[in-house]
Amino acid sequence: MRRFGVALLAVPFVLLLAVGPVAADTSPNGSNFSSSSSSCATTGGREVCTDLNLFASSNEDGSDGPPCLEIFKYSISSNGRFTVISDEFGCASSGAASIGADLSVSLDPTDISLQDCSKRTCSAPRTVTVSASDSPTGPISTTTTRSTTKSGSCTTKMTTTDQFAELAGTMTIDGTVYDEQGSVDVFTSTSITHCK
Repeated sequence: MRRFGVALLAVPFVLLLAVGPVAADTSPNGSNFSSSSSSCATTGGREVCTDLNLFASSNEDGSDGPPCLEIFKYSISSNGRFTVISDEFGCASSGAASIGADLSVSLDPTDISLQDCSKRTCSAPRTVTVSASDSPTGPISTTTTRSTTKSGSCTTKMTTTDQFAELAGTMTIDGTVYDEQGSVDVFTSTSITHCK
């Protein structure tokens, strides 16, 4: 009887050894936000246009990346010739876009230093103050993907969830308000590693 009892006690311990260690990892949330506005006006027989592009992406470690702005000006002549007038670009030294649970996006007034390097030499930098407010124009789409990777005696299962929404709102640059459209996506990855 004693031998039988000892054997029963040993079984759970053997099963635990067979299962092996399990490591779980949840990667930091990541996000990408971009929005733009475009306007054109006819001047002296040519069409002069300005494209405003505002965007912000998280860093590799999941922390918020600073917002960046591009102001691209160009002209189109009556015969269709395309000419770049200027292409200013810069990123803020601090600050971040705030993303709500409903995927609305807001950016508090933030100073961004812009510089035009589209010509042979770069222009002197100038600082503009930018803010933005955008809301989803439709339902949020959610995509979940799963993958399994084996390496030696270890198996890693990863699940990635991505939420995406189209946006519309306004961008304000130095007090001037522009209508804009864009999108945002927020993603999270979780992995579990099991080794025999």
